[in-house]
Amino acid sequence: MNVLHIISGGEVGGSRKHLLALVKNMDKIKCKNIILCFIKGKLYDEALELGIDIRFVEQKNRFDLSAVNKVKDICKSEEIHIVNCHGGRANFIGCFLKKKYAAKYVTTIHSDYRDDYRGNKYKTLVYSNINKIALKSFDYYITVSQSFKDMLVERGFERNKIFVVYNGIDFDRDISVMSRNDIVDKYGLDSTNHYVSMIGRFHPVKGHRVFLDACKEVVKKVKDVRFILVGDGELKEDLIEYVQNIKLDDYVKFVGWQTPDEFVYISDFTVLTSYTESFPLTILESAFYKKTVISTDVGGIPMLIEDGINGCLIKPGDNLSLGKRMLELLLDEDRTRSLGAKLYLKAKENYSVKNMAQSYIDTYYEVMTGGRIQ
Repeated sequence: MNVLHIISGGEVGGSRKHLLALVKNMDKIKCKNIILCFIKGKLYDEALELGIDIRFVEQKNRFDLSAVNKVKDICKSEEIHIVNCHGGRANFIGCFLKKKYAAKYVTTIHSDYRDDYRGNKYKTLVYSNINKIALKSFDYYITVSQSFKDMLVERGFERNKIFVVYNGIDFDRDISVMSRNDIVDKYGLDSTNHYVSMIGRFHPVKGHRVFLDACKEVVKKVKDVRFILVGDGELKEDLIEYVQNIKLDDYVKFVGWQTPDEFVYISDFTVLTSYTESFPLTILESAFYKKTVISTDVGGIPMLIEDGINGCLIKPGDNLSLGKRMLELLLDEDRTRSLGAKLYLKAKENYSVKNMAQSYIDTYYEVMTGGRIQ
């Protein structure tokens, strides 16, 4: 089975990690995978480092349809059976490619396409609506949570054409090289402080201000805590100014786009304040390091996090509850560690990258034949 994965290439967050991990592990199950991108960014470089077959097709802009014929030629030469698109730009090309090359067309829904450009009226009006139209042309859909499948059904997509495959990560990798003292020294931090990390692009949908408002309340009672924001994006300058306005300069550290592992490792716990999510890899990364998570109760997150059992769930936008939960965890280290250990056990059993890769293979098999691998 030969699969072509089409993606923009400019991704820096979850969809990039999802695809690279997926392809790396599917290659082990005798499924030929090729990634095709239109931007030579971090995804392209990492794919090369991993030895993944990645192709670059130059596109002058996202509406440059000359790329379609170039993609078609690759499909023909590689005898592609399934075209799996990831994201709006890829869906747009896939929609036109479908008219020129016969294959099964699948798209993976990593996010709510209506919220991809929240905060930008022009992009929401143009790009989100174009993506909505393009999505209707696909044969099948893969969502990374049951809640996203339900969302598509509510919006008129056929239920029997939608498959659910949850994200997964490698729980077998070695962490013996990690050292708290080395990480703290590397980034000029204070080893006596508690650390809380939030990982995600600086985008309105991620709810960073909710996190910062909660932090403001926390520092009134706990002084030896610092908050690390891992990420970058359109709201960076606004968030820096907001931190200054609420006088949190001494407590919040912006570290840009970094591999999040080091910051998760030194944190007491991590926080996710998104207004909408699918099934984010950040909670699995926290689980890998046995760190508990305080997250908004959105998307497929409740499938992994059980409030009060292996983590904490709050309503979107509820900075007061978030602040209360953060204080509880900071003041009870034993409970915090216990929640993280339980999160690790559940995540390792149910959300490994091996499970994800096998589920994709099963889905592709059903798409191609109507059967199911036993």
